[in-house]
Amino acid sequence: MGHSLSSKQQLNVSHNNPADLECYALMANILRLKKKAKTTPALSTITLGILHSKKNSFKQKHQRRVKILFDTGCGATLIHHSLVGKLPLQTDRPSNWSTKAGSFKTTKTCKFNFVLPAFHDIRNISWTAYVDETDKLASKYDMIISRDLLEELGMNFLFSSNLMEWDNASTPMLDPDLFDQDNLDELANEMLYMHDPDTTEAERIQNILDAKYCKSDLEKLSQEFDQLDKADQQKLLKLLQKYEHLFDGTVGIWYTYPLDFF
Repeated sequence: MGHSLSSKQQLNVSHNNPADLECYALMANILRLKKKAKTTPALSTITLGILHSKKNSFKQKHQRRVKILFDTGCGATLIHHSLVGKLPLQTDRPSNWSTKAGSFKTTKTCKFNFVLPAFHDIRNISWTAYVDETDKLASKYDMIISRDLLEELGMNFLFSSNLMEWDNASTPMLDPDLFDQDNLDELANEMLYMHDPDTTEAERIQNILDAKYCKSDLEKLSQEFDQLDKADQQKLLKLLQKYEHLFDGTVGIWYTYPLDFF
């Protein structure tokens, strides 16, 4: 979208005579011949994500790779309907969208979970987005993360250094051509090693938040060791009950030498 110049910003050449203008044009041509403009590819705020395409399932078989655009010019997050077929959809009031490629309408929303492995490979994000029901061929991206979610995540874009930052982890802005179908497999593998988990305590905190801290059912737990016969399962249960206070759901990871209770 072009921007009009203010009266102070507009160039005023009305006082120049034709000879002056011709001189300026000639000088511009000379400069162009001496120094070629650099042709560097425009970098974009694009990344790859992993979508959990089935409700309450985090199994690998239900994970789908998605191409994501971070768009600060859009007010709400969108996801393409081809990715949410196994997820429950909610009917929403019609919303009209205008883009450079044209206009379209959405009538549904969907809540889903996904991760951004280029930043944090174990940080689960849960969000409700509008469902884009346009033709897949007309959609360049699987998901467009917009200002609503960008603000919630606290994501920053540092164009001075071509970096995207989220919670002390950063990843570079990349050439859009790298996200072509032929390059996606290689790019996805590289992204798994881009993030630096040592720069933040977020992963440790997320593990604590995600863990279900509740008292263990020791009888059920002992029965899960089906390689043991009934007598040995009873012995195991008796041992666990002896140290029942260790299974009250408040114990985390204890890094020490192995302990032998026998």
